[in-house]
Amino acid sequence: MQALFPRVYFCLFLAIISCAQTTENTSTTLTNSALETLKAAIMDLDSDSVMRQGHLAISIKSIRTGQVIIEQNAKKAMIIASNLKLVTTLSALEILGEDFRFKTDLQYDGTLENGVLNGNLYIRGGGDPTLGSDRVTNSLDLDALMALWVQKIQAAGIRRIKGDIISDDGIFNENVIPNGWTWGDIGNYYGASAFGLNINDNLYKIYLETGKQVGESTQIVRTDPVMKDIIFVNEVTTGPSGSGDQSYIYGVPYTYHRNIQGTVPISRNPFVIRGSLPDPPLFTAQNLRDALVRKGVSLEGAATSTRILIHQKQYRPATPTRKPIYTHFSPPLSAIVEQTNLRSMNLYAEAMLKMMGVKELNKSTTWESTDAVKNLWAKKGMNITGFFMRDGSGLSRSNALLPDFLTNLLIFATKQPYFNSFYKSLPVAGVSGTMKGIGEGTVAAGNVRAKTGTLDRMTSYSGYFKTKSGELMAFTFIANDYAGKEKDFRRKAEKILVLLPTLP
Repeated sequence: MQALFPRVYFCLFLAIISCAQTTENTSTTLTNSALETLKAAIMDLDSDSVMRQGHLAISIKSIRTGQVIIEQNAKKAMIIASNLKLVTTLSALEILGEDFRFKTDLQYDGTLENGVLNGNLYIRGGGDPTLGSDRVTNSLDLDALMALWVQKIQAAGIRRIKGDIISDDGIFNENVIPNGWTWGDIGNYYGASAFGLNINDNLYKIYLETGKQVGESTQIVRTDPVMKDIIFVNEVTTGPSGSGDQSYIYGVPYTYHRNIQGTVPISRNPFVIRGSLPDPPLFTAQNLRDALVRKGVSLEGAATSTRILIHQKQYRPATPTRKPIYTHFSPPLSAIVEQTNLRSMNLYAEAMLKMMGVKELNKSTTWESTDAVKNLWAKKGMNITGFFMRDGSGLSRSNALLPDFLTNLLIFATKQPYFNSFYKSLPVAGVSGTMKGIGEGTVAAGNVRAKTGTLDRMTSYSGYFKTKSGELMAFTFIANDYAGKEKDFRRKAEKILVLLPTLP
């Protein structure tokens, strides 16, 4: 009996060792399994027929250690579409600061006596992209903004204006179209450029009455806001139910001729499409003039802009003789960044880019403003090889950068005081923004935060996710020149995104 106990203890010891080894191997197997499954999914997509002529790039890194988890074509320059907004918004947070506010000034020249202004009323733009839009918290819509401005003008004692209502948009340059923007984009709402004075997100709505049968013509019912002097050539026809908005508005800034082509789905109610305002500064002056008249202010002059007056050789540059009436401030930059990334607002990104150029280089062209961004990251020690920036929004296909650069930029952001503002600006899988339809009902929902980018045959995702252990990771996923429809490719890409949080 005495010899039995040591033997029993010995066997028990072996069993414990065996269990311990099994547990350790199982953990290693699970760890390797999650990573290998992710790698296999990437390989499957890369070898898929849709990528036969295309290029797939992946960069996943640990924020804590900087270690590369997965890397494929990460140091190849890739077109990134709207993911360029991550560069723009992070640069703006660095250069302008999260508390920065755009400002717009109401001013007058001449003399003000007994309620009569013997001079002009000016709206001096400061590049605010949120002016007259309630998209951002604490920002006023167009009607509320005009009502406030009229109130401020009347409070200044002005009851009659003998001069003009002049929009001064000189803070930015007159050429508002960045290089690489296409004819099919610039007449539509997402192709709205950044002017020195912006209003109502620089867009208007067209209400179309569709036909009762597929192929029938559509009729323009109205626009909102009312568009003065604009001429529409409407060639939009009625498409099948559920076919979506396949219409395009063609036209350029400062001109009032618009061709509309394509199809919109059959609808019982007017179908709404959105275009870019031809001349936001002039539109602002016209709206303020109308609002003043409605409130009983007498006006003798016209609504115009400094650009128009310069071309007519009638403009006098701003002088100290202009007197202030009211300064209107935008919401803080942090709130604008949130909408820029969450809703992928091209206009907001372009305005931030130009303001960085003004602050850093005293230049306001898009081309020169990109130098401010490149200089910033070069000074921060970032490798800007393969960094080609042609606008602030990513709408130009001439934009390109290394996925590795973007992932490193995301890691850099986590160590900055504004990180919380930036982090919450990113759409959340299955929850918000452009990621709302991604990963619903999977572990990615509520976990993966990413900016999405889309151009013809181009899709990208960049952002953060948390592993099963709670570690925050940064990633970039870019596909260029894939075949097939965007929605079909996104379903394939989603299979990779939902695997990210399964990493241990």
